[in-house]
Amino acid sequence: MPQNKELAPIRVIARRSKLSQLQVAEVFNRLKDIPYTIVFTDTFGDKRLDLSLLNGEAPDDMFTRELDWALLHDDADIAIHSAKDLPEHLHPDLEVIALYEAFDKTDALVSRDHIKLMDLPAGSTVGTSSPLRKKGLSELRPDLKIVGIRGCIEDRVAQVRDGKLDCAIVATCALKRLGMEDEITEILPFPTHPMQGRLAITAKRGEAAENLKKWFAPGNILNETI
Repeated sequence: MPQNKELAPIRVIARRSKLSQLQVAEVFNRLKDIPYTIVFTDTFGDKRLDLSLLNGEAPDDMFTRELDWALLHDDADIAIHSAKDLPEHLHPDLEVIALYEAFDKTDALVSRDHIKLMDLPAGSTVGTSSPLRKKGLSELRPDLKIVGIRGCIEDRVAQVRDGKLDCAIVATCALKRLGMEDEITEILPFPTHPMQGRLAITAKRGEAAENLKKWFAPGNILNETI
């Protein structure tokens, strides 16, 4: 790895949520010699909680748009994302320069009184924002009522604890990163998003991005997934 005296602090941008802040720390904890500054911001998806992710009405860059803008206008050097939030096609002037493996790729059920999925009464409400989770749930328990749910992980769990929902399905790794393992009722057998739990770093294409790739090489599995 290059010596840090060769590099001015890297300007990082990421979403404002507590989970995102922990993900930024996770990246730099493994790369301790890299100096950086950080700006957290709310994205279109963070602001538009009225948009459902279940019916296709939400744009696929809803969680990256503002971060992409900052990179394209040279207001930041890199953006750190939950990899599954990346759109199918990045802006042509941007690229993924690093991808880090998930430490847990599963989904978890969070339910009131820790009632397991197969023991939930018919008609119980299940919160999810994922079409893939909706599909898996419908195959196992077609008698449950699926409700679109938005907001940060803490808010989703709170909706269960406050009785607004009977349960919710969330990424296990998110609960673990937030120190909320006690909220897990059970790990679910559903197939999950191939990028679930992984962290991605994007940057503007060019010489600077090529140099940044050297700094973020340790643990980078990007070439293994292509």
